[in-house]
Amino acid sequence: MSLIVSAIATVRVLGFDASFASAWLPAWFMAWAVAFPTVLVIAPITRKIVDGMIVRPP
Repeated sequence: MSLIVSAIATVRVLGFDASFASAWLPAWFMAWAVAFPTVLVIAPITRKIVDGMIVRPP
């Protein structure tokens, strides 16, 4: 997901030209470095919230 989002953001800022790859790869790495630990923290919290909102069939 971070790969796709950073690619879209980079294209919107720079356009799709020769400098795209050299700008996108560092942007993707930074996005991944933030997204991965965030998911590790947020996913369990979200699962607990959803589990509290649903009723499991007997």
